[in-house]
Amino acid sequence: MPRDLPPTASLRAFVRAARTQSMKRAAAELHVSASALSRQIQALERHLGIRLFQRLNPGLALTDEGRRYLEPAAAALAQLEAAQDLFAPQRRALRISALESFSECWLVPNLPDFERAHPDVEIELEATLRYADFERERVDAAIRFGRGPWKDLHGEPILDLDFFPVCSPRLATGDAPLRRPADLARHTLIHVAQTPDAWAAWLHGAGVAELVPRRHVTYDHVALALSAAESGQGVALSAPILCGARLRTKRLRRPFRTAVRSAETYHFVCRPESLEDPLIAALRDWLVLRLAEADAPRASARAK
Repeated sequence: MPRDLPPTASLRAFVRAARTQSMKRAAAELHVSASALSRQIQALERHLGIRLFQRLNPGLALTDEGRRYLEPAAAALAQLEAAQDLFAPQRRALRISALESFSECWLVPNLPDFERAHPDVEIELEATLRYADFERERVDAAIRFGRGPWKDLHGEPILDLDFFPVCSPRLATGDAPLRRPADLARHTLIHVAQTPDAWAAWLHGAGVAELVPRRHVTYDHVALALSAAESGQGVALSAPILCGARLRTKRLRRPFRTAVRSAETYHFVCRPESLEDPLIAALRDWLVLRLAEADAPRASARAK
């Protein structure tokens, strides 16, 4: 009478633990808890009637029986996965690195549109303040803020960026109302660490380059700066792509019409050879189109 075969989950847990020699790392890679992975391996050991691992501190080591079992177990698991792939839809991961502010305020709310057009793609998004390392990291494309170019990479601006002051409605009309740019001298200016010269550029464009505010405060994240402005702490600089939702819901207000074109903006960045990849090219084209559509009402208003 044939013996029952072990569950594939136990086989997968054993093979991954054998290759990583770490319960914790194997559990993380399989997206289960370390205790659940340990129970799966213990169940496999009971099923086979042998010990597969020696538990060390730290780490694991295969027993002689475990070493003999690993090769046929891994081969059987690979064959099962290959057989399943014959009938499963092929999905491709698209790994994107983007600034936290851009991801939170625009990319994540709009990504479902791209996913509907590409149902076989799985988006893996890293929202970060740092630049992805295309030489060492698994990344297909990035959205970077700056002027470019970036050595050995393709980079192209995807948005003309204008910025302007924003504040809470009660601050704009409070004891020191904001009626003209010179009124900023009675208020706190909120800065973002990544764009330290932004306020100087805006004040120059507004004709008050020598203005001295009541105080300066700096945050290392756009969202924190906008939250501080919303709470009435002071006046921040922002752009429609970042503060549009807060303006529409009247959590923030533009006290002045003056806007200044930013010398830095968002760029689509990838390896030069990746432009030949239809999916990466489609992401680039989608970003350019959707950002242009988002900017169209503002561009129309400027033209009037």
